[in-house]
Amino acid sequence: MVLLQRIKDHDFLERGGHVVHILNTVLLLLSGMQIAYPSFAVFGTMDHARLVHFVDMYLFLFIGVFHVYQFFATGKFLSAGPLPRNMKTFWGTLKYYLFIQRTEPPHGKYNPLQILTYFLLFVLSAIQVVLGFTLYWPVRLSFIVYAFGGLMTVRMLHLTVAWIFLAFVALHLYLILTQPLRKSASIFTGSYWRTYDPETGEANIVKGPST
Repeated sequence: MVLLQRIKDHDFLERGGHVVHILNTVLLLLSGMQIAYPSFAVFGTMDHARLVHFVDMYLFLFIGVFHVYQFFATGKFLSAGPLPRNMKTFWGTLKYYLFIQRTEPPHGKYNPLQILTYFLLFVLSAIQVVLGFTLYWPVRLSFIVYAFGGLMTVRMLHLTVAWIFLAFVALHLYLILTQPLRKSASIFTGSYWRTYDPETGEANIVKGPST
């Protein structure tokens, strides 16, 4: 017997946080690119770009601290942290995304590649924050400038990490568009519907019943 199931994928806090994070990241990247490449004048004057970047860097820091708190306080790290039990299907998942095998191994809410990617993004975000504040307070944080070999190196590293974030955004959009859009939309709607056959384990995402 085929069942119709509503899968609750993201709670309100995750959905709201995702929207805020998207806007924050877009503003940071655009203002940062204008600072690095003045001809890319999205915000008009350089003063406007620096103001947007300055305000959003504090929001970025707040989002990061809150996210880390929530990650551990709610126990989310048990299902989304890079723990051995969450990495069991790593090679199978990698082969699936490299088109070596046709089926994706079963996993929880996040597959091993997602878990590792998000963990590395946390690490890169922390590094980016340190580099950004070092550029903002080069004298006060001169020991960091010295550790990285000079202010120019800090600038280049800060810009390189920004390009890595841009590359992640492009890859993220590609992966979103290669899966059923009804499932992708759950980051805004909170859930999606699927048919599920308990005998075969086959599941298909479908349009939900009208209410």
